Amino acid sequence: MQGSTKKKAMKKTIVVYNSLSGSINEKLINRINRRLLLKGFDTRLFSTSKVNEAYFLIRDQIENKRENVDFVTVIGGDGIINDAVNALAGKPIPLAVIPSGTGNSFAKDKKIPLHYWKAVNIINEKNIKTVDLGLINDEKYFLMMCSSGFDVRAISNISPRLKRRFKLLAYLYHGFRSFFYFKPAKLKVSLKGSKESISGYFCIISNIASYGIPQAKIAPHASIADGKLDVCVFTSDNKQSLIKNILAIFIGQHINFKNVIYFQTSEEVLIEQDDKYKKTLQKVQIDGDLFKEMPVRVRVSPKALNIFLPGR
Repeated sequence: MQGSTKKKAMKKTIVVYNSLSGSINEKLINRINRRLLLKGFDTRLFSTSKVNEAYFLIRDQIENKRENVDFVTVIGGDGIINDAVNALAGKPIPLAVIPSGTGNSFAKDKKIPLHYWKAVNIINEKNIKTVDLGLINDEKYFLMMCSSGFDVRAISNISPRLKRRFKLLAYLYHGFRSFFYFKPAKLKVSLKGSKESISGYFCIISNIASYGIPQAKIAPHASIADGKLDVCVFTSDNKQSLIKNILAIFIGQHINFKNVIYFQTSEEVLIEQDDKYKKTLQKVQIDGDLFKEMPVRVRVSPKALNIFLPGR
């Protein structure tokens, strides 16, 4: 019909993957690339091997228009996804995720298929969703969560070699070890402008419901598109109490315990160490990777990312 316009079909994508990941090999990359080509996409492959290299690579390709891409595809786990998120935040270009990492926490939470064939199948315009991100210190975005507590000690003890060799078992081993041997430092959580604060020993600020595995619904009311972040603070350092709290996470009852504070907010949240514990510098993790020492400021960045997700 004269005067009608057709929406340009998505065709071109850059495909970014970590060549050092234990779950990725040349055979897998070739299979994924062939599948993308069969779906009609024009691909260009980029291999990375250094921390944050994917972030700089994607940003360079997009901002300098070295590649006029319709969407960005990452193959890997939560680390490379976070790199891509930070490169694409605030931009119209969507992100496609093909899970091939150690834990694949985000993919499992959002039900992105773990088989590459099915993951490629959700790359179509009807599956583009606009979602919120968390933003820490107005510096770095996160898609899933940030936290401070015994989990930070566990993450800091896991080397890339252990991750490649033992995969999820490395996280489980160091998680249990840190839980029983790590002496947590008291922290304070407060909203911007408030004189009141919550004291606790483990804090997680989440954009999704689960933590690590789909069954662990640490933020059961979280939505990736509600303009809010979910804050969960464990106020006791008693090991027996913490064990009860952790077990209750799997049935969604921990938020009803007296020693767990849970709330949703669109306000900026400040996490800092209690004055008595400032000699022990404690870090914050973002999406499974270490960030920096407290204090940190965390806020939601609404509708900051376009991403391919299955379902409505």
